[in-house]
Amino acid sequence: MTGCDLPFGWRGYALGLALALAPAHAQPPLAPPASTAPRGGETTRTSVIPPYPGADTAMIAADVAPAASPASTADAGPPTDAGPPAASPESAAAVQTIWQGDPLPVVLKVGVERRIDFPEPIADLDLPQPVSAMSRVVLSPTGQLHWLAHAPFPSARVLATAVSGALYQLDVRARTEGATPERLVVRDPALEASIQAQTNAPTDPARLEAAAAALIPDFLRPGLPGASGRNPRARYAALARFALAHYSGPARLIPKLDATPVAVRPIAVRAWVRWPAASLQIRPLRQWQAGTLHVTALGVDNPGSRSVPFEPKALRGRLLFVAALHPTLEPAGSGHHGTVWAVVTEQPFNQAVIPHGAPLVLGQ
Repeated sequence: MTGCDLPFGWRGYALGLALALAPAHAQPPLAPPASTAPRGGETTRTSVIPPYPGADTAMIAADVAPAASPASTADAGPPTDAGPPAASPESAAAVQTIWQGDPLPVVLKVGVERRIDFPEPIADLDLPQPVSAMSRVVLSPTGQLHWLAHAPFPSARVLATAVSGALYQLDVRARTEGATPERLVVRDPALEASIQAQTNAPTDPARLEAAAAALIPDFLRPGLPGASGRNPRARYAALARFALAHYSGPARLIPKLDATPVAVRPIAVRAWVRWPAASLQIRPLRQWQAGTLHVTALGVDNPGSRSVPFEPKALRGRLLFVAALHPTLEPAGSGHHGTVWAVVTEQPFNQAVIPHGAPLVLGQ
């Protein structure tokens, strides 16, 4: 099979391989691929896709640059080592424009490359075929577009699709006269605000700990005045804080307390709870003994359709102190229909809560 008999895809592969093996100074510019003329009323467009990071972006420019004529190639003479290219005039200054959803006007000067910086990486650049035939376009993976117009052309709509899915629209035209345009920096306030919010947002563990801490009532928070001392209520609050901490945050936040687990049995709600709390579902979770006192954690759920406020005086028995994580239980299905109570007693919970037993002594 001769070179002219190769399929189109293999011919492109062979051409690319030959260019890669040739010296850098000997590689001729690639001619744009032949395309059929657009049908009536249609505009043929060229899509430029940036390479993966580290790829040779010169190949993109070759895809959309016109082929050099034999005369221009001959006049160029042998390549010389002139050192690094000089900075383009527009690289020293930049003008910023705000993206607000409307097409951005972009003016090019023929023969002068202009750089356009997008606020985010661009996945695809769609431009009309007649414009690409008169331009050299290089798109970097990070969102920098270098555009050199070889001939003037009227305003044309160019579509730049970002990796996030955002679509930036440009109205690009090229002229031969006028000042050299500066580098254009496109800013997207919505994108900047989103990045700033993500930067300042706490991590998931920090957010969960903050939410758990917000559920603890103020009088149960550690370090508050009255958390220690001779006041009996301070001891009650410390016991309640210890019990509630098992169900309101990570284990490392449970206060240190010399407490021994004690078995606890369920008891009928209506046997020791009066209305309105009698409509709740209450079950003992765990019980501890600390010195001469006991503290019991109770799981409480509201199966009804009405909110039920926390009312300690609705509880019957020899109770010394009662605390709740939430002041009100919302109706079932609301997402806030469950909570935990902490009950401090001298006797074990099942002995202190006796059906029709002694009157409530809460607060003594």
